[in-house]
Amino acid sequence: MLIEYGLRNFLSFKDGVTVSFRLDANAPDSVSQGRNFATLMCVKGANGSGKTHLLKGLAFIADFAVRSFAREPEDEILVDPFYGDTGPSEFFVEFGVGTNSYRYEIALSRKGVQYEALYRTQVKRVKLFERSGDVLKNCTTAYAALKTMKLRGNASVVSTARQYEVKGLEPVIKFFSNIVSNVGYEGHRERTFLHIDSVSKMCYKNPEALNFAVDFIRTCDIGISNIKIEEQDIPGEEAKRYTPYFFHIVDNVEIPIRPSTESNGTKQLFRSLFAYQLVLATGGVLVLDEFDVYLHPHILPKLVAFFAEPEKNPKGAQLLFTTHSLEIIDYSGRYRTYLVNKDENVSFAFRLDEIPGDILRNDRSIIPAYREGRIRGVPRL
Repeated sequence: MLIEYGLRNFLSFKDGVTVSFRLDANAPDSVSQGRNFATLMCVKGANGSGKTHLLKGLAFIADFAVRSFAREPEDEILVDPFYGDTGPSEFFVEFGVGTNSYRYEIALSRKGVQYEALYRTQVKRVKLFERSGDVLKNCTTAYAALKTMKLRGNASVVSTARQYEVKGLEPVIKFFSNIVSNVGYEGHRERTFLHIDSVSKMCYKNPEALNFAVDFIRTCDIGISNIKIEEQDIPGEEAKRYTPYFFHIVDNVEIPIRPSTESNGTKQLFRSLFAYQLVLATGGVLVLDEFDVYLHPHILPKLVAFFAEPEKNPKGAQLLFTTHSLEIIDYSGRYRTYLVNKDENVSFAFRLDEIPGDILRNDRSIIPAYREGRIRGVPRL
């Protein structure tokens, strides 16, 4: 589970910001569902406030932690500090795996990693390793094998250990690998995130995922009776093509419709539901920027419910998302909503339960206070 993460000197966030999924005794039972961490977190704010940047921070560090060694040795690290600041961008992630909790820290620039460390807490916190530049130090006895690796300036210790097949970091690698996101270096990856061709191939090979998508799409009452994937040969190539057909019942006859003539909303659901099923099955983290694109507002609570309701989410998977939907803010409530604001081009964020006084209460709608700008997070028009 993701406990919290933070970043500093990254894109529009000059100063430190932390996104916490921790829940204390003040959180209502309807929110906590018996857990001490939130399984969903909504991020709200005006256009250009920094919402996507906040999600990018988690997506970036998850990708860098486990995949950075796959890049070429001479490649720059694609990380941007606050408006050309010359200092390093800093990140941390705290997460739980089984009965252990971990804290991963890293500071880096485009030129290379300056600092990296991993801590584990069982009974007490222990530093498993520490890195300064390309020098690894302070390794515990159990992780001494890490010292046999040759570090690269543009690759993390975790990713390098994965490449060298050094044992011991499997829980960390698994956690970061199970973070799925639709944001990348250039922002929202609308075209590349789970492209319909690749989703069709994965659904063809994973009938459970296809059934998950079909069952949900049927509940949205958009005329779909079934979805079938057809495997086709590509002339002159060994690879196969996987084409989805969306079936509609017309005069008691099922008519197949190709993706080119299906609605954007249906195609968006089909593409994204594979990610939902994958994360729910692994207990991972799904990070979605503008997750409501092309979707009717009434569908959004149904998607969020996959994570909010324990019977649908037995492995404690988590959803971190941005949306411009107003209604969803009452669903997520004070303990599961962050507002992002910007002053003089510097972004900052806070969770709604951090607001003092009785502007917000558990028994009141948040929407009026948000719409009126009393808690900020709205554009200045």
